[in-house]
Amino acid sequence: FGDQYRGCGHYVRVYQTGITYDCARPNCKLSAAHMHKTAKNCGCNMEFSDHRRVRNLFQTKCDACLEYE
Repeated sequence: FGDQYRGCGHYVRVYQTGITYDCARPNCKLSAAHMHKTAKNCGCNMEFSDHRRVRNLFQTKCDACLEYE
């Protein structure tokens, strides 16, 4: 969950829910459908993706952009 700022277009994550899902892609190391099940160094993608759920929608810029100005 996070905050969306329309003034600058940034999404600022406040906290992670811990809810996971399986993308079912064979080239994803974290998926149950991973094609290299026994290989130790296969080089497949191992990055987590996060569903962006907007908790608050602000019409201003985020704090980082306001400090930059």
